[in-house]
Amino acid sequence: MPSSSHHQFVLCFFLLSFLCVNSQSSYVVILRNESPNNVVKEECYVNDDYHPGEEILLNPGMSNHITTTFFPGKSNTLSCTLHLGQKFVVLFELFDSDDTSICHIPSEECVWKIQEDGLCMFSQGKCVMFYWDNSLSIRHIASEPTKHITSDELKSEHIIWKRTP
Repeated sequence: MPSSSHHQFVLCFFLLSFLCVNSQSSYVVILRNESPNNVVKEECYVNDDYHPGEEILLNPGMSNHITTTFFPGKSNTLSCTLHLGQKFVVLFELFDSDDTSICHIPSEECVWKIQEDGLCMFSQGKCVMFYWDNSLSIRHIASEPTKHITSDELKSEHIIWKRTP
């Protein structure tokens, strides 16, 4: 007959293996509407999935906390199409585990402030701005150096706009 310590060992081993198998981490991206007057409309995509999450409306001052699973060793992305009044951006990457110029570490808070001038990536007490580009009739987010998107590219069904280093 097995001893009590044997049962405890088996139980402990089972619990540890269960925790290891089910210990998936996640990351959180916070979108905050800092526009005093305009509602933000957002639709986000996880890992380039072509089926977006639900469309969310953020009134001035509201935030949306988006939590999604982080898969270690794989590329993890969160891209959103955002509208602020007449300004919008198509599939702008807010989190990318492979891009150190934006939010990429799941354990760090990732806050994006949507403002009239553009998007502010708030990190380590500083704001890195990605300005709305007013040079085109259809607006998009641009960073330094500015990349201009042609009208043919804008007509494409799925555009993933990448910042240039």
